[in-house]
Amino acid sequence: MKTFLISIIGIVGLFVVATAVMFVFQWCPPQGPWPMPPWCKGGIEKEIEFKDVIIVSTDINKINYPQFYEQAQPTNVILKNPYCLIEVDTVAYPVSYLGEYSLPQIKGAPLPSEIKRVVAFIDLWTSHPLGNPNMNDCLSFKNAIFSLIGKGSIFESYEKTLPRVKMLGGDTIAITNYILFSNFKTASVESEKPIINDKTLRKIVKTAKSQEFDVLLYLNLGPGVNRVNDPVGDIPNDEWLATLIDNYAVFLLNQAKIAEETGIKGIMLNHFDYNPSIKGHETAYQNKMLELIEKVRSVYSGQLILLIDPLWDVDLAKISGVLSDVDAYIYTPQTNVLAGVGDKTVSVDNLKRLYLENFKQIGVDFGKYNKPFYFRILIQSYKDFLVDGFQEIYCTQKGVDPCYQTKLKPDFSVQAIAYEAMMEAIKEAHGKFLNVAAVDTYGYSFTDVLLPQVSLPQMSHSVRNKPAESIIKEWFK
Repeated sequence: MKTFLISIIGIVGLFVVATAVMFVFQWCPPQGPWPMPPWCKGGIEKEIEFKDVIIVSTDINKINYPQFYEQAQPTNVILKNPYCLIEVDTVAYPVSYLGEYSLPQIKGAPLPSEIKRVVAFIDLWTSHPLGNPNMNDCLSFKNAIFSLIGKGSIFESYEKTLPRVKMLGGDTIAITNYILFSNFKTASVESEKPIINDKTLRKIVKTAKSQEFDVLLYLNLGPGVNRVNDPVGDIPNDEWLATLIDNYAVFLLNQAKIAEETGIKGIMLNHFDYNPSIKGHETAYQNKMLELIEKVRSVYSGQLILLIDPLWDVDLAKISGVLSDVDAYIYTPQTNVLAGVGDKTVSVDNLKRLYLENFKQIGVDFGKYNKPFYFRILIQSYKDFLVDGFQEIYCTQKGVDPCYQTKLKPDFSVQAIAYEAMMEAIKEAHGKFLNVAAVDTYGYSFTDVLLPQVSLPQMSHSVRNKPAESIIKEWFK
């Protein structure tokens, strides 16, 4: 009787565990005589009708740009699993997404052959997907799973995306790994808890190199899950900054060792996301960063790349040692380029003029150090992007609005015009104002989905399945 009871308890326990796992991962059993779980009644199994959409091939070689978009005829369509499109032949999205401007002609392509063509994948942010009760958002959920365990459908979609990057003309991919603050006040970070673990990172690089891609490793330091009670802010003092760099070094050195082991071409020395101005803290910054460079050089022989975004209004003479000791700079061109200017015309000529003014000033400020530049392009596809700048692509609260991004109007034509202007400006600036080593279309999506649910790919900086992708293809030839 005791053995029987233990068996029954074990079976019930397994059933409970299996049900819990299915709930967490939103898995559905095959159709059968048994009742379906409540989360399988609709959601990812539901067919949804969309009206006034255009059908776009995911094979960019089949798109005659810009004529295809100019001649596109809207239709009505019923889609199954519209938010779970890993790799499909066609995608559908509202014709209104194309926006209100005429798509630009491509002039002057391609980029000079010595410039690397980089496709950096969307960074793997997981706090929103895992914390959001709507687990039917397949894009967010698969990104979360990929980030945490490095296998499953998102890794499959990563592998399937690599040939597409090759078709786009990319010769280099970039992956962003990152850690989070654990306590901002004490400059504590989760240095031993990267979002992409060591095993997965090695697997990512091995897969890319097997398809003859060079690999860049970008790094990020995020605010952490307790951002409400422990919000990040400006650098409080020199001692805090020194502590942060020391704590971050644990993560960076581990990444550098893996980069050396796997043959990663270049690694980022500092990080995205938390990068406030170091104005007023230049001496402390230089002292600690020079120590950091020496430590990284002892374990890694590839390129050390410095993000120069935190260096605006900084006394560059006080950090000239750092600027001289790294191998290259990552530069993110201004996103809200039309903010604060009189002429807000959305045209290639106007934007190109503004971009060139910016590039010329960058050359004046940094040209003396004779370092090549990696251009990281963040151009999103919503109407007011060129004035309001970059917006998060997961729902965030602003005031009483729990997801202000849903008020942003998708406009693929804005992204296309800005990309064409950016590429023309980079080509003209190269060798004239500064030395461009690489152009990076940052934030490329792992999947074909363009319809919003929790994540907002329709207004994101990914060019995948948008008109701007055809522009990149010509410039990356």
